[in-house]
Amino acid sequence: MRLARFRTGSGSRGFGVVGDGAVARLDHRVPSFADLLAAPEPARPDDPRVSIDDLAWEPPLGDHPKIVCVGFNYAAHAGESDRAVEAPEHPTLFTRFGDSFVGAGTPVVRPACEDSLDWEGEAALVIGRPGRRIPPEKAADHVAGVTCVAENSVRGWQLHSNQATAGKNWHHSGAVGPWVTTSDEIGTAPLRVTTRLNGETVQDDATDRLTFGFAELVAYVSTFTPLRPGDLIATGTPKGIGFRRDPPRFLRPGDELEVEVSGVGVLRHGVVDEEGT
Repeated sequence: MRLARFRTGSGSRGFGVVGDGAVARLDHRVPSFADLLAAPEPARPDDPRVSIDDLAWEPPLGDHPKIVCVGFNYAAHAGESDRAVEAPEHPTLFTRFGDSFVGAGTPVVRPACEDSLDWEGEAALVIGRPGRRIPPEKAADHVAGVTCVAENSVRGWQLHSNQATAGKNWHHSGAVGPWVTTSDEIGTAPLRVTTRLNGETVQDDATDRLTFGFAELVAYVSTFTPLRPGDLIATGTPKGIGFRRDPPRFLRPGDELEVEVSGVGVLRHGVVDEEGT
C-alpha cells in the first residue's frame, strides 16, 4: 500500500491510501496518520475519494516526528566529500526539524542571500511500531515502509562548523514523499536511489551499498532515543552532489528535481527564491 497525507484546495487536511489516481480517505475512521502507519489497513469501497489532481501532498510523517539523518553512508559519497573511505565504527547522525520539509510537488525554497542549496536524494525509513533498543533482527517489524527524501543542504551554512544543523534546517529547503510505500509491498531486495536534475541523472546507487544498512540504523538510533510511529530515518545520499562538481552546481529557481526510489515512487519538486528577496 501507499499511505499519504494531503491537503485539499479548501485547505482541509487528510490522509489515506493512494490508488487508481485518487486517495481513499481514512481520516474519518482512523484517529491519526501515525495510527495508520502503526496498523496499515486497505481502503473500503465506501471510503471517500479525493482525486490526486485536486490535492497537494503533505510530508507523510507523524504530527511531531523525530527526523534523524545519516551522513556519509555511501562510501563513494564519503570519498567525494574528502572523508576517510574506511568504514567508520558508528553512523554519522544529525537531525532536521519537521518544518524544514515540504511535500511532493511543492517547490523548495532557496534562502535569501545564499546560493548554495544543494541536492541530496535519499531513501528514508518511516517508523510504524514504537520501540526502544530494537535489536537488528527485529528492526523490520518496526518499519512501516519507505519514502523518498530530497534531503537538500545549504552548503555555505553547513560549513560554518563541524556540526551540520545550520545547513540542514532552513525552512522548506527539503522535501519528503509523495507517500510511504509499505514494507510488505517493497520486499527485502536492495532499493535503487536515483536523483535527476532537470532530467539529467546526477546521483544513482543502491541501498545494498550503504555502510550501515536499514536494520543497523534502526537499532543504533533506537538505542539512544525511543522511536514512534511517524518518525523518519533518512539513510544517506549517494555520490553526485552539486558541491563536488567542477565548478560547483547548486539549485536555482526554475530547476526541477526528482528523487526516485525503486519500488517506492518518485518525489518531484521545483525551486523558488525566498519571498521578499
